[in-house]
Amino acid sequence: MALKTVSTEQAELIFFAGSELLEGPVWDEKRQLIYCVSIDDHIIYRLDPKTTEVTSYLTDGPVGAAVLNADGQLLSAEKSGIYRINPDTKARTFLTQPNQDERLRYNDGKLDPKGRLLIGTMGEEDVIEGAASLFSVAADGNGHKELLSGLSIANGLGWSADGQVFYHIDTPTNKVRQYAYDLEEGTLSNERICVEVTGEGSPDGMCVGPDGTLWVAEFGGGKVCQWDPKTGDKLTEIALPATNVTSCCIGGKSMDYLLVTTARDGEGKEPLSGGLFRIKIS
Repeated sequence: MALKTVSTEQAELIFFAGSELLEGPVWDEKRQLIYCVSIDDHIIYRLDPKTTEVTSYLTDGPVGAAVLNADGQLLSAEKSGIYRINPDTKARTFLTQPNQDERLRYNDGKLDPKGRLLIGTMGEEDVIEGAASLFSVAADGNGHKELLSGLSIANGLGWSADGQVFYHIDTPTNKVRQYAYDLEEGTLSNERICVEVTGEGSPDGMCVGPDGTLWVAEFGGGKVCQWDPKTGDKLTEIALPATNVTSCCIGGKSMDYLLVTTARDGEGKEPLSGGLFRIKIS
């Protein structure tokens, strides 16, 4: 199958707040809203793409991820722990603190099909090789366990449609690994490499499309790429007007858009970097 390429012009900027590191887009299908996090600004943003209304939630230190649970509550992974936030009243409840290493902060996280929060860590100031982990937090917030250790930057993650396969990225390896996922126990087994990212970019955030393919954001690569995890083949490249592409999710009323977050380029040469983009994919 020939590689499909999508030009930068197809990426529509839908939100910009000057963030250094915008991450973790989440689509709220019920309310048709978008959430994302500005890690270094200690802010969760909620955007109504129809009205452009923005709601901000301040966090306790760097916030790696914020996801919506089945009750419509936010689960926020902040420096001081995991919190539940009422998105309407902004009331906050501390749940647990899996990370005990002060050198680390939380990074990417998502809910498994049973409502557990899987959340990774990374060095807050610099990459600390082998110090990061991937944790699983119980759906009710009471208790957690370590699923993977010896990581450097625990990053993008997702599941197959049936929840039986788990995908995960440890960024410096430039690989996407897949595991058999026990839905009842929330445990991993049978690790294998399914995708290897080559070129200038490093794999960052990721989402699983409705067709089972993987969309992987490339930090330093200026693009999001679609991969077939069964063959390891790259299917699509979407260029962004920002070198540092951080994460993505599927959204829109018909689930036909890719929502993509980016980070600043550090040199001020990319005026749109640090923004949230929307690209029609079907």
